[in-house]
Amino acid sequence: MPKRINIEDTLFYLHSKLKLLSEGVSLILEPDLFLELYIQDLDNLQSILEFCINAIQENEKYIDWEEQVHNVLDLEEDLVDLLDTLLQGKGTIGAAFIPISEKLEQYKTGSKNRIVQLEQLLSMRPAEQDNGMVVSPQELRELLQD
Repeated sequence: MPKRINIEDTLFYLHSKLKLLSEGVSLILEPDLFLELYIQDLDNLQSILEFCINAIQENEKYIDWEEQVHNVLDLEEDLVDLLDTLLQGKGTIGAAFIPISEKLEQYKTGSKNRIVQLEQLLSMRPAEQDNGMVVSPQELRELLQD
C-alpha cells in the first residue's frame, strides 16, 4: 500500500525551510556550527522533493494536481537560487561551501532535472479549461421551474 502524504502541508513546510535557509545566508552564522546542518537540510530537501514528485505523479486525478506541480516547480527554482547563492560563496555560510561546491553542483543538477521532469508532466496533461459554467442555461431553467 503506497504511503499517503499531505502534499499541501509538506510543500508548505519545505517552502518555509527553504526560506529559512535562504535568509540564513545573509546572516553572520558560524560555519562550524551550521555547515553540517545546512548540508543535512539540503540532503533532506532533495529526497523529500523527489518523494513529493513521485506522489504527485502517482495521483494525477488529484483535484489540485496542476497547482501542486506548479508549487513543486516554484520550490525547485527557489532551491536552485539558494544553491547558486551558496556556490557564489555569499555570506559566511556560503563561503564555507566553496570546498564542497561539487556536492552543491550535484544538488543543482538534480533540481534542474526535476524541473524538466515536472515541465514534461505539465506539457503531457492538457490544460483544464474552466469556462465557469457548471450548469447549462437549459438545465438551470429546468431546475428553477416549479
